[in-house]
Amino acid sequence: MNRLHQAVLAAILLSGMSGAAGAQETLGEIVYLEDRVDIVRNGEGLAYEDIDIGTGVENYDLVQTDATGFAEISVAGHMSPGFTVKVAPDTAFYLELNRMGKNRLASVGMISGSLSLKVKKIAGNDALEVKTESATMGVRGTAFDVTSSPGGDILITCEEGRVACVDDRGQELIAEPGRAVEKQAGEIFRAVPVRISELTAFRREWFAERLEVFKANALKAVQAYSLRYLRLKQEFQTAYRALLAEQAILNKWMAEDRDLRLGSRMEIMREKKALIGHLLEIRRILFIFERVYFRLAELETYYRQGYGRGLIRPGLSSAEFFQAFAREKAELGRQMARVRYIVKLYALRNEGAFPLGRFSGPGAQDNPQPGDGFDEEAEDFFGDEDLSF
Repeated sequence: MNRLHQAVLAAILLSGMSGAAGAQETLGEIVYLEDRVDIVRNGEGLAYEDIDIGTGVENYDLVQTDATGFAEISVAGHMSPGFTVKVAPDTAFYLELNRMGKNRLASVGMISGSLSLKVKKIAGNDALEVKTESATMGVRGTAFDVTSSPGGDILITCEEGRVACVDDRGQELIAEPGRAVEKQAGEIFRAVPVRISELTAFRREWFAERLEVFKANALKAVQAYSLRYLRLKQEFQTAYRALLAEQAILNKWMAEDRDLRLGSRMEIMREKKALIGHLLEIRRILFIFERVYFRLAELETYYRQGYGRGLIRPGLSSAEFFQAFAREKAELGRQMARVRYIVKLYALRNEGAFPLGRFSGPGAQDNPQPGDGFDEEAEDFFGDEDLSF
């Protein structure tokens, strides 16, 4: 355990326990809905018929729309910094609220697709951030959109206020009315002038252009993401097995959650100490791995249309890769959902916060590893690693 983990562990063991029982915590609700929207909560998907206008959205929920799905979610200001988020088709994101003393940090973890946010004025030291695979956006009262392409490009456009955009190299650029911020895969942030009256058309044309660029280079994108997936899958499964070694504690926490209760203070301190190292490690890996996983699910659709076909590396074709991916993605999805549930149960026992909530994301991981960015070319992933299925 490194010094940072030791410091985190000490702070956790000194903290008091939340008095609330049960992991249920509604942050907001769906106020508009079209076609299919799925919610993964506490390690399981909600029944489709249970999701409608008025359905609550809880802390650590994963929300996903299909090709025609659309939703608008209102997050209440009394629970977290108040905002609404419009979820475009083919989009996946999660909500995470961390409490640090009297302050609250709300994170919108954008995994794929496009989101539009309208943020109310944020008081005190509360904060709202949007995290993508290669950038973090921090806001304090604004209306803005984040759009991503299949190739991993992102565009941030702002109708009012200012959005501070920080990429995975620590570079910061401001998006504001009249100036969008773009990050193409493999490149640094750049400012793009655009009139407010033309934002909708600009976003549409930008996505169409980036989609054509992706299609022309689809095999390169498939190579990069699939090789990253193969390496991170091994890391994730190793960390997942280590976490499951504490199965007795996990079973106890889930049983307590069903019964809407918590253990004693001494039990919680002992259990948190046993789990924190495993959770810090798997969260570090999961932030990147989950986004690679969802990106490949998106690329799989284009692969079926004839894009991205060829060799990923000697001895492994894209056809073989996507066949294996199709076999294993459901189980990996369940494992990632279960990790999110365990993190939720941990935060409940840690005064509503998971350690390092402010430091997870692009360019700010607690223990970054070589190659965890998204700007390397596909050939950088070839080497002596065991990339077998």
